[in-house]
Amino acid sequence: MGDSTLTAGVARVDITPPVGFRMQGAMRRTEGSVGGESRLLATALVLADEDTRTVLVDCDLIGFDRPLVARIREQIGQRVDTPASHVIVGCTHTHNGPCTARGNLGGVHDIGGDAEEIAQLDAYIENLVGLLAGIAAEADDNCIPARVGAGRGQAAVAINRDEKAADGRVLVGRDANGTTDQSVDVLRVDDLDGNPLAVLVSYSAHPVVMGYHTYHLSQDFPGVVRDIVEQVTGATCLYMTGAAGNQATLSFLQNDWSERERMGGMIGGAAVQAFFTIETRPHEVVRDEGASLSNIALYEKAFSEGPTHRVLSFGSHQVTVPLQPLPPLDAARAQLSEASERVQQLEAEGAPKSVVYPQLLVERWAASVVDKIEAGVERDEITFDIAAVRIDDIVLVAMPGEPFVEIGLGVKERSRADHTFFAGYCNGVIAYWPTAETIKQGGMAVESAVKSYNISAPPVEEAVDLIVTACGELLEELGV
Repeated sequence: MGDSTLTAGVARVDITPPVGFRMQGAMRRTEGSVGGESRLLATALVLADEDTRTVLVDCDLIGFDRPLVARIREQIGQRVDTPASHVIVGCTHTHNGPCTARGNLGGVHDIGGDAEEIAQLDAYIENLVGLLAGIAAEADDNCIPARVGAGRGQAAVAINRDEKAADGRVLVGRDANGTTDQSVDVLRVDDLDGNPLAVLVSYSAHPVVMGYHTYHLSQDFPGVVRDIVEQVTGATCLYMTGAAGNQATLSFLQNDWSERERMGGMIGGAAVQAFFTIETRPHEVVRDEGASLSNIALYEKAFSEGPTHRVLSFGSHQVTVPLQPLPPLDAARAQLSEASERVQQLEAEGAPKSVVYPQLLVERWAASVVDKIEAGVERDEITFDIAAVRIDDIVLVAMPGEPFVEIGLGVKERSRADHTFFAGYCNGVIAYWPTAETIKQGGMAVESAVKSYNISAPPVEEAVDLIVTACGELLEELGV
């Protein structure tokens, strides 16, 4: 590394849309927002040395479609003079934000949006691209020499949400015996005197404490985590959602705003506790003996200058996950006919949009399956990039979509780094990544989510293994 110096800079911008915008993530909410519980924010952290520059962005949004996030990464890369591949754009996945995942998840561009509504959202998105590129450039301008350290707390907030009913159905609920990851992972970024500049917190739970009847724009519980961390530490806090595809919080889809405070409070408290265990300055603990009325053994930190870091590196790896085979053409056409008849029936009955819109989504999906089969496609696949940033013995692995918690745990187990962060919902929302067990038993992630994400079929049962293996190979390339 020579005399290379690690630098860090952080910046933030308000990305709250106008009241009245539709919110994405719950099909039954067909009307626009009526107010704002909290401002939606985007925060950028730049970490750089003479050889490598990487940008981490945290947005209070459900996610970005792939063409949009590619454009954002490209513009950020141009503004800070780094490859677009070195930019990780994460979204907290709040369901109380605007429809920025165009073409899926039942958003304005997807179902029911009129010309004026689409034009207003397009204008917001166009401005948003500039805002995100701008805060990345501002964070880059703010860079000063820095050091980092990592720690981990625990918060008993996450719970597996694949509940098995007595009749065999799989519900979005609570499975007290299901797999979770309750680690609160904390990255502390200080100046060379140990003064906090930024904190990155990651936790694996869906930020959907607030439910279907909530029509207020909100950060959901990640906003509470950030508020607590910032108030106590004085540093700017980024929040990245981990492998939360099958993870709820103990309070989930609620109407009581105090539950947001309670869930975020437990995670934020654990983050603060972990933050204060981290010392970024090089030091040795020196023991000395003294005497007053009692004999005393004194232990003090003896600080040294030392290098800011040894390694800052970035890597990416392409992953292809096959989907299940498509049905015969006759079965697909029958599926589409049934969906269309159901839409016609609901419209004839004068059913509300909250009932019609989900069925329109099913019809759209069924039509796309027929189109693929008629074009000669027998099975689809999804190809995407995973990314990783290494700073000494700390590594952050990020991927798009909604990974089940088993993926995050598998990556952490494969890693040889002292501390491994895992973030989903980065660089695009494309699909759920469920386990073989879930694919076999069914449930939201392989039934309704296939339709809302408009993918032709669920992933193959080996999806988790394929992704964890690819992440492991990337870690090997980075030396951890």
